[in-house]
Amino acid sequence: MPKDLLLYDVDWWILGKTARVLQRYHPDLELMSVAEAERLVESAGAQAINQRYSVISSMCLGIAAWAIFKHIRIDSSAAVSYYYFTRNYETFREWTDPIDPDPEFLRLVLSRIPVIGAMNRRLTAVLQELTPQGSIDFIGHFVDTEHFTPAQSGRGPDQPFVIGWAGDKGKKSKNYHSLYEPIKQHFDRHPGIRFVETSGAYAYEDMPRFYQSIDLLLITSSSEGGGATALEAFACGKPVLSTDVGYIREAAAPELFPLILKTDHPLDFIQAIEGWMHRREELDLFGQKCRKNVEANWSIESGARRWISQMFNRSEVK
Repeated sequence: MPKDLLLYDVDWWILGKTARVLQRYHPDLELMSVAEAERLVESAGAQAINQRYSVISSMCLGIAAWAIFKHIRIDSSAAVSYYYFTRNYETFREWTDPIDPDPEFLRLVLSRIPVIGAMNRRLTAVLQELTPQGSIDFIGHFVDTEHFTPAQSGRGPDQPFVIGWAGDKGKKSKNYHSLYEPIKQHFDRHPGIRFVETSGAYAYEDMPRFYQSIDLLLITSSSEGGGATALEAFACGKPVLSTDVGYIREAAAPELFPLILKTDHPLDFIQAIEGWMHRREELDLFGQKCRKNVEANWSIESGARRWISQMFNRSEVK
């Protein structure tokens, strides 16, 4: 039986790591990095790839575009963000703003991908409207609930209330300078609040330690294809205070909905922190419920089933 192929970027980044997880659950899946595919196209031509595999899939729309321009057939692709097909990506606020689609990307790329798996349901709806001829469905993401686990002991009420932030501070859509920094500066002199952040300071293997050290994760993005840091925090039993982006609301326990805000104004976040910082036991309970929701619906196995079913039209997993 012909094998399927999944194209990814690099081994050390999240797409490469996700591809290797999916391979564990797909009995006939081969992986190929963009660099490996480039070398094969140069030495043997794109048809050497097209003829070898039953389904050729890509880990994101950017990789799909690269493959299509190299004459590699793309049968399916994940859509992990709004980046490639919108012209207002950096300023687009997912909870309120309309997208400004890029007509050239729609014509040259999206129209040539028959199957797309989208990371969140709003992204799914947007792509369904833009490409009604395609098969587009929600696949979500997943988190390793055995790697990301709650701390053995809770943080005591006599300790500072610790707020964490994780992400790429140089990426405009993360709103590090326009939202996170004003929030942090407001509490600079508050003796009971401490901020910690990581922008690549922790390796993946050490990230559970980061989440276990905080009381609340702060997410300030304008848009997210998903919201992997929220899943990781939830798996560690930690609540989030977040803009309403990605799949965060869906992955959260309903009790956490008041902390998912349809705003990017610093004052709204400041008021939320002031209202919740003395309710640590309640936040801890919310975090525990988020952990249960993630275990039930966002584990590796449940996520892999969604991906493999949509991207490769297969129901079986290992």
